[in-house]
Amino acid sequence: MPGGIIYKGRHLMNLDTQIQITGNREVLIECCKKILEFNDIMVKVRTWDLTVMIWGSDLKVNDYNASGIYVCGKIQSVELTENG
Repeated sequence: MPGGIIYKGRHLMNLDTQIQITGNREVLIECCKKILEFNDIMVKVRTWDLTVMIWGSDLKVNDYNASGIYVCGKIQSVELTENG
C-alpha cells in the first residue's frame, strides 16, 4: 500500500480513483479530471493518479460532472496506467 503525505492527503480529500464496472454495459470512474480521447470504440480519461482506457463498441459518455464519468456501451476491456 502506498505511503507518504501525498497519498494520505489525496485519500483524506477523497481524490483516490474509484472505478465501478456493472456487467459489460457500464463503467463509472470517480474523480475524473479530464477526458483525453473519446470515440465509439475507446474512451480515455485521466484521474489524479491513473489514466483509464475503456475499449468496446457503441461507447457513449452519459454523464460527466465533478463526481465522475459514466461510460455506457458494450465494454470489452478496461486498462489502467499509473500517471508518471
